[in-house]
Amino acid sequence: MTSVGFDEYVAYARQHFEEGLIRAGFSEVEAGWEGPVPHSAGPTRVVIDLPPRFPFRPPRVAPVDHDAVPWSWHRDPDGGLCLVAEDDHDGLWWTEAPAFLEHVTAWFEHADTGWMGDRPDLDLDRYFQPSVDRRLYLYDDLDQYLNRSVRFSPSSNNTMRIKHGTRPRKAFERGKDRFGYVADLGEVDVPPRTWADISARIDSNADLDRRIRQQSVAIIVLIYRRGTHEGAIVLDVAPAKDGGTVVTCLRSGADTGAARSARAGALAPELRESRVAVVGAGALGSFIADMLVRCGVRHLTLIDDDVVMPGNLVRHLVGPDAVGLPKAEAVKQHLVRHNEALAGGISTINRALTSGADAVDHLRNHDLVVNATADFATTALLHVSARSLGTRVLSAALQNDGRNYRIDVLPPLEGAAPLPPSTTRADTEAPPLFEAGCGSPISPTPPHAVIEAAAATVRHAIGLLVDRPLHPAGETRHLHSSPEGSHQ
Repeated sequence: MTSVGFDEYVAYARQHFEEGLIRAGFSEVEAGWEGPVPHSAGPTRVVIDLPPRFPFRPPRVAPVDHDAVPWSWHRDPDGGLCLVAEDDHDGLWWTEAPAFLEHVTAWFEHADTGWMGDRPDLDLDRYFQPSVDRRLYLYDDLDQYLNRSVRFSPSSNNTMRIKHGTRPRKAFERGKDRFGYVADLGEVDVPPRTWADISARIDSNADLDRRIRQQSVAIIVLIYRRGTHEGAIVLDVAPAKDGGTVVTCLRSGADTGAARSARAGALAPELRESRVAVVGAGALGSFIADMLVRCGVRHLTLIDDDVVMPGNLVRHLVGPDAVGLPKAEAVKQHLVRHNEALAGGISTINRALTSGADAVDHLRNHDLVVNATADFATTALLHVSARSLGTRVLSAALQNDGRNYRIDVLPPLEGAAPLPPSTTRADTEAPPLFEAGCGSPISPTPPHAVIEAAAATVRHAIGLLVDRPLHPAGETRHLHSSPEGSHQ
């Protein structure tokens, strides 16, 4: 689409929407388009304004009489109606005036009934102007600080971290710390928008007002609840010239175990106590280990006898600082560095798996063993050992220079047939590349194939760990062919 075509599309969308408003009884006024919105409690007159980015942003709707509509979580700080959630932008549905007006009517119907069954969004931050201080304020479990004084101290990456402590008496001891107080707003049905709204809700507000005027408190941390969900907001407070209090919102975030695991997936709690061994901490095994940890696994054994070489880095999880370390140790250091909770949960074995006794020991002491060695002898050893114990191994390998991968459940579940043997294709695209000290050519498997194969392996691993396997025998996939070319 040319720039002219784009402008024509935008102009048509705007004209089409405005014509729909006219048919619905709206008329153009200085602030936008004014007209009635019918609902069970009687019509409410609103003004609809089309933003400059329309149709790529929804219209703004505000009551003509702001106080005629109850304040709630579904109104913006300026009184406008919150009509479109951040996760409801599919299809630009608001470009059709009739559909949009139906949505506005539904908003008023929900407001008339008190927003029954409301989604508990924890977005109190948007009801306050942002502070000029753009540092990130981090807090841990706030219950330990409730109704107590705290300090925020500078940390890495332009962050401030919460600590216990009151403001020192001597000015030179204050340094770069900022001092504050933690209070509880309780259940919040209508979001506060001013310091007066906040002060009316919390205990010891008179003392806080005094301390804010004396500038011994510059930050207020508020805990609040909506239904079963708990949120927090960090506010910058300062005395105003008229005797009031200026309140702005600081950028903040929880640094807790719950916050770190909230995005790990719905199965993370089930995986927390799972014990997994990853045999082979090379490129594929390193990413498998990393994704298992990110998904919630907290007990991991890494097994590998090799060290990290400079040439490994392009496909491996670890970086240049790991060159020379045993691969298992290097992966452990990386995982612990990015998640302190794992420090006591990862063990390493810096030797190859070669004995049946060791294989049986790992199978007995882990809920799952994942073989990422791509070594036939190791795969066969684990397969025979698993079969003798009545358990199974998940074996993953990239093949044909990254053109395909296969993931085998060994032995297959429920008496299913194993996956058919893979075919080996000659690489005619480029001559083989050899590296000193290595008796076989360097595999040109690209990094994206490693990550794709690792992700698929982890999906199968999780399925086995929670007793919901993806497939009784595993999966093969041809990465350079259509999806129809895959086999499960």
